[in-house]
Amino acid sequence: MINFNAVEKHEASNQLNIVTGVNQSTNYSLFSFLELTKKLETGKRNKIFTNNLTAFPHPSIPNLYFTNLGYKILMIASNNLQNPYTTGKFQNTLIHPKVALLSQLMFKHSLHNFNIEAHQRIEHACETCFADFKVHIQTRAFITQATSWINRYRSCSNAYDRFLEFIYQESNKFEIHSLIVQRKRPNGFEPFFGDPNFCDMSAYEIVREKCDEIIQNVWRNRHKNDVLGILSREEIDIEQTCSIRLIFFVRKKFSDLISFADTNLYETLESYFIDHNLDHICLGSIYTINSGIAPLFQEQEQNYYDLNQMHVGNRLNVLRAQLVIPNYLFRIRDDSCSLIIERGRGHYER
Repeated sequence: MINFNAVEKHEASNQLNIVTGVNQSTNYSLFSFLELTKKLETGKRNKIFTNNLTAFPHPSIPNLYFTNLGYKILMIASNNLQNPYTTGKFQNTLIHPKVALLSQLMFKHSLHNFNIEAHQRIEHACETCFADFKVHIQTRAFITQATSWINRYRSCSNAYDRFLEFIYQESNKFEIHSLIVQRKRPNGFEPFFGDPNFCDMSAYEIVREKCDEIIQNVWRNRHKNDVLGILSREEIDIEQTCSIRLIFFVRKKFSDLISFADTNLYETLESYFIDHNLDHICLGSIYTINSGIAPLFQEQEQNYYDLNQMHVGNRLNVLRAQLVIPNYLFRIRDDSCSLIIERGRGHYER
């Protein structure tokens, strides 16, 4: 398991919830599930209740308390019932294999379904569930699945790092701008033959085709619009809207504060803006990769990065957490990461 610090977990979880439209206040982060799996893997005795004083007294039985771990386990088991990531609210998506397995076993052993008075039954059910978990994670099929998941994440992470190193070599000042290309799925599903909105292409194919057109146009004019590189990230929301976010890294020659609407790149992108019944193309609204979203920082938009400015390292770490780390938790269609290098060092004709 790869370790992340508190800031990385917060930014990645928050970014995932913003993109998917999930209400973060009502759900435990997928990192909470992952942290629990780590404790279960290494622990040999995971007691839920104790007679020793803790911060979590049993609501009706005197001198009985939840252990700190036990309280967290039961809260996560309860949240597992309504968490959109673990209850299959997103079509054709995957979550981290260990989170998926723990969620399934919590349902299988009905950890959410016991009367809180039956503390001995709860203790036994949890013990059985976690023993089951330890058996499953050591099977050949699961180890293969988990290894593939981690390897693909590391490959994506390394590719992003190499891309950023290239950007740093090209310019010590740059801005980042994102464009969202979306195709809605009526009632959350692809239209069937005979439906008014039926098309012989899937929502993803429609979005991908439009993105390829935009990428080619922007890259063809990169000397005019100062684009250094382009990333893309496939996204989905709770309404099953298919989206690809195009992320443009733009050279800044001077630190002058210039409205994005007055730039050559905006002029190129503006011609693609649409807001139809099913199709929607617009600028993104994430403060680290779009202008005009948050208050100025150091008298600049927060999507502006100067490698010689104070605190830039922390800001770039936040950017990385938002763009890369969500892939560790959540993926679309298969276990391939959603973040792709569309144009970078290898696409330049020197």
